Amino acid sequence: MRKLFFAPILLMAAINPSVCLSTSVVPVQDYSGVAAGLFGNMRTPAALIAGAIVPVGLLSAPQLIKGEPRKEELMKKANCLLAVASLLSEILAITYSTVAINKLAEIQFAPTASVSEFISKNFEFAWLGTNVHFLLGLFGFGILVGTKAYFLYGGRVAKIAGCWSLATFLTCTSYVNYGISIGESMHQEGFRFAKNLFGLTLKYMKLAICKARGRPLSLTAMAITLYSIYLTMKQLIEFISLGLNKTTE
Repeated sequence: MRKLFFAPILLMAAINPSVCLSTSVVPVQDYSGVAAGLFGNMRTPAALIAGAIVPVGLLSAPQLIKGEPRKEELMKKANCLLAVASLLSEILAITYSTVAINKLAEIQFAPTASVSEFISKNFEFAWLGTNVHFLLGLFGFGILVGTKAYFLYGGRVAKIAGCWSLATFLTCTSYVNYGISIGESMHQEGFRFAKNLFGLTLKYMKLAICKARGRPLSLTAMAITLYSIYLTMKQLIEFISLGLNKTTE
């Protein structure tokens, strides 16, 4: 009976080997442990950077001096806002990753064919939020280091530090885009996160808007964020107009 059962299969394999190959099943397994490790890899450095931002950008922030040039005053205020934004960005990354790690330990998820599929199906929003906010806070911290040199030692040193900060920022962005593009080409169809950092951020924003529906706290947070962007643009316009006025004088 066993020979009779396998005979048709052996005959089909001899005639057309691709028939048997096409019926191969992709093995699935539980990737919750791997996913927890990936979130942990982001949470630890995010916490370290957040801890470094506090002394560099807030505790030792340059003080406003009465009668100083308006440009200098605006730069000090911008430096403080950058420190706050970078710190809060890292706090968001820590929150996303911590909640995800806890849920991975508490809930049993269905097995998948890859860790990318697992995250895409169950924790896509948390993964995008963790990565985007970690990188934004990291880049903000790099800029803070450059502005610190400006306020301590003046223009000449600031130019050197600014060049180093900009070069590091561009290198990090380039390598992040490279890493995302590698993952994009290797992931299965339907489980791609983005092609570059801009696409990753855009996808995160779209998901954030979708997730906010029906959630009063999330909607309120979005409204406050939009209002803060409006206030930031006003400050930026004032800074630019001040620079243009000094140029024409």
